[in-house]
Amino acid sequence: MASVPGSDHSLVPLQFDTYPLGNIKSNGWLGDQLRLSAKGLGGNLFYFYRFIKESTWLGGTWEYTSLNEAAPYWYNYIVPLAYTLDEVSDPDSFVELKKQADYFLDYILSHQAADGWLGPETTAHTRGIWARCLLLQGLINHASADSTKRQAIMDAVIRFVRLAHVMLTDNYAGYISQKDDVFDLQLFGAARAHELALTLQWLYGQSEDTEDRKIIWEVMEMMWEGSRIMERDWTIFFGKDFPQEPSVRDKSLNFKHGVNVAQGLRYPAHLYRMHPSPELANLSRDAVAKTFKYHGTPAGSLSSDEYIGGLSPQRGSELCCSVELMFSLSYLYQLFGDNDLADRVELAAFNAIPAGISADWWSHQYITQVNQPWACELEPTKGEKTPFYDVCRYANVFGLEPEFPCCTVNHPTAYPKMLMNTFLRSRTRNGMPSVAHVHLIPSRLDIDGISINCESNYPFVPCAIRYSIQTSEAFEFLIRVPHWSTTSSTVELYESGSLSRSETQRFGSTTRGRDSENFHGLEIPTAGRFDIFVTLDAEVRIMEHDDKSVSIYHGALLYAFEIGHKTHTRLPRNYKDQTSDCTEFANFSDLEEEPWMKACRDHDYLPNSCWNIGIDPSRGVKVVVKRDPWMKGTERQVTAPPNPLWASGTSPVHLEVEAAWVDWPVRNGTAADPSTVDTASHEETFVARLVPYGTAKLHIAQFPVLKSKKA
Repeated sequence: MASVPGSDHSLVPLQFDTYPLGNIKSNGWLGDQLRLSAKGLGGNLFYFYRFIKESTWLGGTWEYTSLNEAAPYWYNYIVPLAYTLDEVSDPDSFVELKKQADYFLDYILSHQAADGWLGPETTAHTRGIWARCLLLQGLINHASADSTKRQAIMDAVIRFVRLAHVMLTDNYAGYISQKDDVFDLQLFGAARAHELALTLQWLYGQSEDTEDRKIIWEVMEMMWEGSRIMERDWTIFFGKDFPQEPSVRDKSLNFKHGVNVAQGLRYPAHLYRMHPSPELANLSRDAVAKTFKYHGTPAGSLSSDEYIGGLSPQRGSELCCSVELMFSLSYLYQLFGDNDLADRVELAAFNAIPAGISADWWSHQYITQVNQPWACELEPTKGEKTPFYDVCRYANVFGLEPEFPCCTVNHPTAYPKMLMNTFLRSRTRNGMPSVAHVHLIPSRLDIDGISINCESNYPFVPCAIRYSIQTSEAFEFLIRVPHWSTTSSTVELYESGSLSRSETQRFGSTTRGRDSENFHGLEIPTAGRFDIFVTLDAEVRIMEHDDKSVSIYHGALLYAFEIGHKTHTRLPRNYKDQTSDCTEFANFSDLEEEPWMKACRDHDYLPNSCWNIGIDPSRGVKVVVKRDPWMKGTERQVTAPPNPLWASGTSPVHLEVEAAWVDWPVRNGTAADPSTVDTASHEETFVARLVPYGTAKLHIAQFPVLKSKKA
């Protein structure tokens, strides 16, 4: 364990540390996605969205909840989005987003209360700690990215932590609601003790003041104790009585709220770092396994509409839940290094996330269904209810705020924070620097003495990855081996300028001080330029669900049957009633020149082709590659995927499988569960084309399996 000088306490070290924000930049298709986000909702909310532009945090009057979390959620993404953009290839977006982040930062710091409080609240009854957890995440990233801001940020943060210590000592003020308190009426903050520990454990290692370190530790301990008092101890929730069935309306504590669960996966891990035990380490891993076993979706998210909802593909996955799930799994990977955690991050990132966001990043869903034959206001028949726990019928419309605005101000976080975890650092036993490339997406790492540029068409398989490395010191380079990579995958190392190459190796066959199943390890010599070429292959994987329906994967991608559709477009509706226009568009004019006035809309996707499909994968699934991942006639250049990546019809790979139209009932306003389909009675078979789930906004991805027709 790593001790902090002058302190009696130590934290269990992370197996991998992140690099400072800004050291990793986006390339290729990921750069395209971040650019689209910056030019879409992500980069424009600051200019027009009432919960940001007119937030109480900036002197306005708008909040969607007394938690006062909207602007902190926004700040938590705008900082990494700005600094993961390439200021050379995207100078305008980089400068614009940096200005937004700096404006917010300067306002917050200049308005810090005399007692150290950060935020707009001025009374004890309104001062809740929860939104500060999000703010502090943004602040430490800002401090990491901009050295000129670091000292002012650190001073402000430690002043707040000292105040938090005083508050928590006073009967857990700001955390446990007392009489007349309004800051956490639904106990969301009470369920998120670990969110403050995330920042404070980082701060604990940064502070050089013995008294401040003592205060930081005690604040974390009081948060843990407060969670126990409020019966929000996630070590209990993830224990022997973990809920295996869908939540029941009005009978479920917010322990079962999907976003809380996704965030709560980190609770045992943060506690473990302070109080290490094999039991807590095992519980952290078991929590992930249980959550996905009983509430996971084929797309890598959780059934959460809004509370965890079991395994039915009728149920929705909240976009916020997918975002928070990626972040929690990334943190657990830093701590434990378990390969399956990184695989799970990618499953959500390449499936659940793009399926719920429009290709141009100007609209999003609140919830996405694995089987989604239409995306519009659901219309259950008389006597039926929607399949959702408590979200509205409008929730799977693609729009500005199709339900609660938390997803509007949080969804752009996903890819920037994934990029921050793409390259991770550690050291070998003999002290040599070690660089791990965890997510093999196009990206670039620039640190003192080492530059690694990755061009890649990952996650499409076959996958081509080219590394161009310049270094002035020797280091260990670890390339993560996805669990689905087959033995036909290869890696080659060239010294730049040399026509000779090293012997082609099976990818994953060589390791340097790591589990050979997790990494392919290479020792990069000092002072040189090198090229590494990786080609990944995969086999089609068929997952059978408990109800005998199936989902089909190739690499990290879930494949789906895409349903043709027509689009109905309208001005964005207010989330409160789903009928009136959002106030930002009340005086709309076609002559308005602001991009959001023209681009920001709500969209219904209505099917104009059949969706009621069953498949027979026993007859084989064919992989059709439309574009070779390595460009022809070049010196091993990667074929760039299309832009936008997740648009309909753009995938360089699709699958073909025997299928037929089946009698598939509609229940609760949407496609019934596959188990209700009579697969023995079906029409003549045909070859169906399956595409990556993220490119098919209307889709079937959990299929009933055809049976032979009865004689």
